[in-house]
Amino acid sequence: MSYPVLFFLLILSFVASPVWAWQQVKVEMPLEDDSSFRQMERKVLRKGFNLAVIQEASRIVPGELDQVRSDILSEHLFRQIDDYILGYRIFARQELEDSMAMEMEVNVDSGALRAELQNLGVYYTSAGFWSYDLGTRGAGPEDFQLLQRLQLVTGVKVDADAETSVELQRIAGGQWSGIIRHKNLYHQITGGDLSDVWFGLWSYFFSQQEVVTALTQELTLVTRGWTTTEAVKIFNERLISWEKEVESGRILYVHNNVPDLRAAWSLTSFNADYLEKRLERYLPGRGVYFNIYDTNKRTR
Repeated sequence: MSYPVLFFLLILSFVASPVWAWQQVKVEMPLEDDSSFRQMERKVLRKGFNLAVIQEASRIVPGELDQVRSDILSEHLFRQIDDYILGYRIFARQELEDSMAMEMEVNVDSGALRAELQNLGVYYTSAGFWSYDLGTRGAGPEDFQLLQRLQLVTGVKVDADAETSVELQRIAGGQWSGIIRHKNLYHQITGGDLSDVWFGLWSYFFSQQEVVTALTQELTLVTRGWTTTEAVKIFNERLISWEKEVESGRILYVHNNVPDLRAAWSLTSFNADYLEKRLERYLPGRGVYFNIYDTNKRTR
């Protein structure tokens, strides 16, 4: 084993993911008779912000967001869109006969966006919906329509046999109260509209370590066939940058075997299938072979 190499790579394996990212967008909106040039410019700009934030959300969540879910999420995030914008650059602006168009680059606060996606549940359920049982009291047709949209954003589906349950009740003054239960977990919120209570309950739920642990996969990646320590270092840096596939990780060892090097990593992922597919596209073409093992030491 080469200890200097191991120490160097250990440092690299704990480098934090970037907390911001630039997204390039093109937007166009029809002109409005009752809006001035400045007002139209602001509307187009904010539409560009929203598109950039959704692009960044799609980039960092472990799974995929279909168009319907992206559209509903976009509507929700738009309410506080300025919270996720660090800056922007306009490359082109054009007022056409009946529309205004812009090409821009938007600097998105990835850290704040990731935190909000985790609060909403989107981050944890983008690779697969979470089952829960739902009970309601005092809900009308419009409330159920809203609940369908809220369920889609959070990424949960109703299952009467699920271990997780949510009870929602309309109380005095049009306010709502709610309770979420899961095994030994219990949380109650009283007061607020249906959306506030809903997201409050699920934000608590997905902040619990036992829930996050149930959603994550602890993996060991074992590789062989590296020709140089520099190649291992480059791959380590690449692995860190795979935010969609790798939540966290550290290198376990580097062996200076003859005629090649062997290296292994301990990784945490919310979507091991994505990670395996990414590795299949990256490593074999470089002459490196790999195996992934789960916590039960079973090859995937």
